[in-house]
Amino acid sequence: MALYGLMSAPIAGMMAQTSAFGAISDNIVNMRTGGYKSTDVRFRTALATTFFSNSDVGGIVPIRVNNIEQQGPLNSTDNPNNLGISGKGLFVLNSEGDGTGDRLYTRDGQFQLKNFGEETITGFVRADGSIDTISKTGANPISFTINKSFLVDKNGHFVQGWPANEFGEINAASDPEAMRVDQFGFISDASATTAANLQITLPATADTGQIEKAKASVFVATGELNSLDFVWTKGAAAQEWTLSIAPVNGTSTTTKAFTFGADGTLPAGTTTPVDVTWNDGQTSAITLDLSKTRSLGTQFFYTDFQKDGRSPGDLRTFEFDEKGNIIGEFSNGVARPLYKMPLATFVNTNGLDRQQGDTFSESVASGTSLLREVDLSGVAQLVPFKHEISNTDLGAEFQTMILVQQAYNSSATVFKTVDEMTSTAADMKS
Repeated sequence: MALYGLMSAPIAGMMAQTSAFGAISDNIVNMRTGGYKSTDVRFRTALATTFFSNSDVGGIVPIRVNNIEQQGPLNSTDNPNNLGISGKGLFVLNSEGDGTGDRLYTRDGQFQLKNFGEETITGFVRADGSIDTISKTGANPISFTINKSFLVDKNGHFVQGWPANEFGEINAASDPEAMRVDQFGFISDASATTAANLQITLPATADTGQIEKAKASVFVATGELNSLDFVWTKGAAAQEWTLSIAPVNGTSTTTKAFTFGADGTLPAGTTTPVDVTWNDGQTSAITLDLSKTRSLGTQFFYTDFQKDGRSPGDLRTFEFDEKGNIIGEFSNGVARPLYKMPLATFVNTNGLDRQQGDTFSESVASGTSLLREVDLSGVAQLVPFKHEISNTDLGAEFQTMILVQQAYNSSATVFKTVDEMTSTAADMKS
């Protein structure tokens, strides 16, 4: 009985070293896998109590330990959908687009787009044949169905983020959601022109009553550009000019006289209000900066006209920043945050359960997740155009492999010796 019991220890030893060799193999073959986290195998002694002694039957038990917290190298790419984590934390995923699936976590920032769900939208055919889905005005309305696109990881799990309002503000106390990033997911609203800067040079030698015009266009609230003329009429006094506004499709009562200094300039900060009523009923109230307008020389020069305001725009592209924001860039030149990606931290990150595709899930050992803003928490930095690869140390794995092989061979030698002893004892009995 005692001899046969001795076999359990070397058998357990060989099985334990086999498990260790399996972990080494996994680490080595995944050394270039994005987001892969290596595992170590540690051992604890196993003792079984028998009638005679508590050491007749012994052995060893392998325990796999995750190295999730250990940083892996960041691999540079030219893919704008890649994002690396330098520091602690994991990206948050959900297996379903509506958030009803399993919440998972990953360090692999190789993201891509996935179509999920459809939406029917209405647009209008422009004169050039293109389709306007923003302003919603015009002739020939049409409806068509589009696919909604979301940011996902390599397994198709939906990357989670907090949605931002039009001012880029997020509510970090809310649940993150799948991040839609297709052209029709966002609109940058139109904005009327409220401030402008006119830079011209009027002829100081002009005769009384001489007229000079500067043509310009401004945005109205719906985003269309409306044209107007800045009409300057030379007064009787030296360096005196009167400004009036002549809208192409509207009316204005704005009229104001200006006297330029001997050097041909107006006082710094000179402005005048411009009020226009357009033929479609819309109005414009603009503060016009004239501090760069001059009265010099003998000729009229139109140098520049700058204005604020914009037409409506649809989403054209997006990119990540170091704070975890997804910045949307719109067709009207606006760039603003669409989402902010949280990082999940845990009391014991190495205690997470491994899942398929280099993802992890919460466990009793890890504790529950805490979702944190990258720029406010200081736990990590996000690096656009990079993604984390395996944290496998190839040199260390080969060193461990040699030790595992030696331990396995030693256990096998013990097993062979016990087997020979058992055979000898059996022969003596016969």
